[in-house]
Amino acid sequence: MSARDLPGDEIRAAELLGRLKAKFLAPPPRVDTAQWAAEHRFIAKGSERGRWRNERTPYLVEPMVCASAFSPYERIVLMFATQLGKTEVLYNSVMQRIHTDPQDMMMVQPTLQDAQDHSGQRFLPTVQQTRALDGLVATSRSRDESSSWRARSIQGGFAIFFGGANSASSLASKPLGFAVADEVDKWPGDVDNQGPPLALLEERMSNFSRRKLIIASTPALKGLSVIESEYQLSDQRRYHVPCPHCDERQVLEWGAGKQHGLQWLKTPAGNARPETAVYICKACGATIEEFHKTDMLAAGVWVPQNPGAGRGKRAGFHLNKLYSPLGWRSWASLVEKWDAAQVAKKSGNSGPLKEFVNSSLAKTWAETGTGADAEVLRRRAEDYPLGHIPRHAYMLTMGVDTQPDRLEARIYAFGRGEESWLVDRHIIYGDPNLEEGTDGSPWTRLTELRRTPLLHASGAQMLIEATAVDTGGHNTHAVYAYCRNHAHAHVLAIKGASVYGKPVLGRPSILDINWRGKTIPRGVKVWQIGTDTAKHLLYGRMRLTQAGPGFVHVPKALAETDEFEQMTASKLMPVVVQGKHSMRWVTPQGKREEGGDCQVYAYAAACYLGIQTFREGTWARREQKVAPRDADLFATPAPDGQPAQPAPQPGPIVNPSPRLAPRRIGRVGRIGAGGYS
Repeated sequence: MSARDLPGDEIRAAELLGRLKAKFLAPPPRVDTAQWAAEHRFIAKGSERGRWRNERTPYLVEPMVCASAFSPYERIVLMFATQLGKTEVLYNSVMQRIHTDPQDMMMVQPTLQDAQDHSGQRFLPTVQQTRALDGLVATSRSRDESSSWRARSIQGGFAIFFGGANSASSLASKPLGFAVADEVDKWPGDVDNQGPPLALLEERMSNFSRRKLIIASTPALKGLSVIESEYQLSDQRRYHVPCPHCDERQVLEWGAGKQHGLQWLKTPAGNARPETAVYICKACGATIEEFHKTDMLAAGVWVPQNPGAGRGKRAGFHLNKLYSPLGWRSWASLVEKWDAAQVAKKSGNSGPLKEFVNSSLAKTWAETGTGADAEVLRRRAEDYPLGHIPRHAYMLTMGVDTQPDRLEARIYAFGRGEESWLVDRHIIYGDPNLEEGTDGSPWTRLTELRRTPLLHASGAQMLIEATAVDTGGHNTHAVYAYCRNHAHAHVLAIKGASVYGKPVLGRPSILDINWRGKTIPRGVKVWQIGTDTAKHLLYGRMRLTQAGPGFVHVPKALAETDEFEQMTASKLMPVVVQGKHSMRWVTPQGKREEGGDCQVYAYAAACYLGIQTFREGTWARREQKVAPRDADLFATPAPDGQPAQPAPQPGPIVNPSPRLAPRRIGRVGRIGAGGYS
C-alpha cells in the first residue's frame, strides 16, 4: 500500500511526521558558525551596524569554526584583549545552535547581576535583531522578569540558562552539552564552598559525548589567571600576518624594549609622539604603516604553538589589540595610552600600566613589588625639621588613626605631581570615647593641632586644609560625633572599602542613626576609602629613588623611631576573599601600621581637595600665595650629611586654597584663614 492509497488525513499525518523527523532527529546541518553569522547575523547598533562581515574581523573565523557543533574540539579558549569581538564569538555560537541544533545550553557570567544584565540587555535584543531566530526564542517578558531572565525557552522544549559564577545553585541544574564561560578571570576561586565554578560547570557537561565549552576572558594577575592556565593547556594558537614587503608571517608584538614590533618617535624631552607609530618587520626591518593592516589581517593564519594539546580537543587563541581593525583602536591611541601609563608609573602608580598590559596586550600582570623597605626609607631620610614645610609643598592634610587608648596623627605636605613630605607625627593619648572638651579627651588636642599653623620654608604659615579620620575600631560613634561637629572644617569620617579595586576616595554615604538607634538631624557623611588601591599607589611611590612626581620624602628626625616600619608594614600577598583568588595588601600579625594607615588617610584627604585634578595653573596660584616670586625663597632641604638650613622666622598665616577644587561628589564650601575650627 503506497502513500497515495492512504486517506487524506493519514497522508497529512505522515507528511507532518516526516517533517518532525527531519527537524528533530536528523543531524544538524554542517554549517560552521562563521558561515552562519555571515548569512544570518545582523548588528543594529554601533559603528559596525548592518550584516555581519567576516572580512572585517578575519581573526574570528577560525575560533567560530572550532566552536561549531561538528568540530572535534571540546574546549575553545579565547584569551583576548578587550574590544576585539570575543563576546560576538560567544553570541554567534549560541544563536547558531538555537537555529540549527537546539538543545539546553548555558551562558555564565562572573556574577548573577552580570548574568541578568546579559539576559535582558544583550541576549534578547540580539535575538530580536536576528530574523532567522523569529519564533524560536521566547522573547516576551514575563510579568516577573526578576525570575524569567534565568532561563529563556527555545524551540523543541529546550532552554538557554543564564548563570553567575558566584552562585553554585545557578550552576547546578540539569545536564547540558553546550556552555560559554565569559570573563573567567573575574570569577571567584570557590563558590559557596563547593569548589571552583568552572569545575561545577564542567560537571554538568560530563555525560555528553558532543559537549563543547567556550572559555573567554581578558587576563588579569599572573599566577591567578584562569584564562592563562586554560590557554597553556590548549594548542596555543597565535595569529600570524604577512609583512607587506617581504611576506614573512609574524605575530604582531609591542615594540617597547625591542628592535621590531610597534615603534614610535619621541620628543627631545622623552615624551612619545603617538602620530609616528609604525610597525617594524621582524624579518626585513621594513616600516609597516597601519593602513597595511587590513590586507595583513585578511591574509593571516592561526598557528598553534602546542599542537595536539589535550588529545587534540583543546583549541586556544591569543590576540592583542594591535590586531584591532582600522576604525577601532588605532596604533597611535595605544602608544598614547602606553605613554600615559609610563608617566603614572614614574609617580608610583602602576595601575594604568597593569590595565594596559591586561586589556591591550592580553597578558597577565606580574606583581613585581611585595612592598616597600623600611631600611631604604631610613637611608634616604632627609634633614628637614619636624613641623616645618619644605619649599616645594603647597598643601597640608592630616590623617588620623583611632586606637582604643589614643589617636595617631600624621601631617603630610603635597606639591606638584603629588610629591609628598611627612612633616609631623603626633601620638595623642586618651580615651577616644571621651567627648571633646572633657578632661583627658584626645579630641580636644586634635582640634588644637588642626588649628595650629605650620611654618613654610618661605616664612609663611599654613593651616591644615582637610583631615581624614578613621571610623574603624571601637570608637566609631565617637569619630562620627567629632567629624559631624567639624564638618565645616573639612574633617572627614572615612571607612575602608571592603571591595578591592575601589577608588582612593569614593562617594560618601549619609549616616543619620546613632549608636542608640536614634535619628540624628545632621547626619555625618562617611567616605569610602579604597585602602588597597591607595596602598598599591603609595607603596610604589615609596620605592621611587629620585625626588620628583610621586616621591615620598621622610625626615631624619623619625629615623630612630619605628615610623618607617609602620609605613611599610603591609605586604602584597595572594589571598582568597569570598572564594576569589586575588592579591591584597596584608599586614602580618603583630606588626604596627598606624603610620601607613595615616599616610593613606592623609592622601585620601588630598584627593578630597582635588589634588588628582590639579594642573600647573593651580599649583602656580598656590605657590604664589605661600611663596611669592619676589620673596626670598629658601632653597630645597640640604642633602644627607649637610647641616640643615636655619628655620625661617614666622610670617603671616596664608591659605593656599581659598576655594576647594570642584568635586562631583559632596558639597564643598569656601575656606578662609579664619574659617577653620
